[in-house]
Amino acid sequence: MTDREAFAPLVFFEYDHKPGNFCLMLTDAHMVASEEVFAAHGYDGGGYGWAGVAKAAVSTRAPELEGRFGMDPEAGMFVAYGEDAEALRGLGALLQEAVTDRAVLAELVAAGDPEWFD
Repeated sequence: MTDREAFAPLVFFEYDHKPGNFCLMLTDAHMVASEEVFAAHGYDGGGYGWAGVAKAAVSTRAPELEGRFGMDPEAGMFVAYGEDAEALRGLGALLQEAVTDRAVLAELVAAGDPEWFD
């Protein structure tokens, strides 16, 4: 099961090799457009930056999602994963809003702990 629409440009899917485990992914092709928002705060807009956004979104907007998924960012990709599909869908909705609305993204970047963006 792969859903490229619900949280576009993020992709939500269940791992073929590990049924019952899910992934929410944002690739670098979709990160470039928001790099200046991160740069204005002194951060890089790659996968680690989006991990900071995810932490800020959960902290400020959806604390009920705290601890319900893991994250594995890379320089050019953000990935959240876990067995809790509903938690990942909740994160997907939060991140989709940040990807598509620069004001929301700027708010989340400003609200985050600087250590979250390394």
